[in-house]
Amino acid sequence: MKRSLLTALLVFHALAAFCQQTSNPMKTPLDRKVDSLVRAAYARGECVGLMIGVIDGDKTYTYAYGETAIGDNTLPGTSTVFQIGSVTKTFTGILLAAQISSGQVKADDPISKYVPDTVSLKWYDNQPITLAMLSNHTSAIPRWEPIMTYPGFSVAQPYRHFGEAQLFHFLNHYQPAYKPGVKYAYSNLGAGLLGELLARNARTSYKDLLFRQIFRPLGMNNTWLTESPQVPAQMAQGYNARRNPEQPWVMSAVSGAGGIQSTLHDMLLFARANIRPGKGALGAAIRLSHRETFRDASARMGLGWHIVEGPGHTVLFHNGQTGGYHSHLSIETAGQKAVVILSNLAADNKIGWPLQGYLMLRGGEGK
Repeated sequence: MKRSLLTALLVFHALAAFCQQTSNPMKTPLDRKVDSLVRAAYARGECVGLMIGVIDGDKTYTYAYGETAIGDNTLPGTSTVFQIGSVTKTFTGILLAAQISSGQVKADDPISKYVPDTVSLKWYDNQPITLAMLSNHTSAIPRWEPIMTYPGFSVAQPYRHFGEAQLFHFLNHYQPAYKPGVKYAYSNLGAGLLGELLARNARTSYKDLLFRQIFRPLGMNNTWLTESPQVPAQMAQGYNARRNPEQPWVMSAVSGAGGIQSTLHDMLLFARANIRPGKGALGAAIRLSHRETFRDASARMGLGWHIVEGPGHTVLFHNGQTGGYHSHLSIETAGQKAVVILSNLAADNKIGWPLQGYLMLRGGEGK
């Protein structure tokens, strides 16, 4: 009994000390809901530093918790940089939608139209892999396992060695195991390939395509591709699940699958652009990326977006994780509600979906 009491007291004091390291004003029901979810995540050891953004109609709320690096006592801010991992795929989906909308490509174009002449593709049952299949994870291309077989692979940087030469070498030797277009099977390799093909078609790099078509128009001035494993001053130090420091992942030729790093400020701009896409070319591309392109028993997909349905609600969703970071983005366009979470610990903190559900079912702030 004494040991249990001592343990409980230690946990209480640890949480009390933690709660001083936050920007949460604890004034509204939303503030208290966020805090209760974050307290639970820290108690489970699933956080180091957190930035949380909530959009509820015309209002935006931001919350900071924890530290940018263990022991530095520095609260992250809206301009602190985190890797967003696979949330990048939603950006790549919008780039595909932009080229579809402008007539540069068709969703059902076979990828053979956009690979180098030196690449000879093999099909299963004469069914080509299309651009849309790369975006909605029905291409039959493996998740990422072939990347491990190329020289230079390391657990610390699993994608850095995999450049354009390796990507097209893989395609030259890839034999599909089943017919594409009929089964959802998540593929970083497929989404990364899509980013490269779209860039080739636009005669530019994936990095410049993102900047020209999404980052600059939305004013995402502190968002870019990770091109170095070094942690710059404005970036939160990443940690793996054992709380050991990790470098930012360099995704090389598969950057379209997970190479973006960003801030809460910029990701809230992106979330709001998806809630209210606008009338221009980018708005048209965003709306097209939201349309369903595939559905089976395991998934419903747009272009890069997972579409999640519940009673009376439809949510666009993606999360992401690299060696030292975790991210969550969920958007209910009809209700104009969104949740963005950026973390510098590679673990699902289980905050995003409960918070999104709270916004939708309780009506958001003040209720």
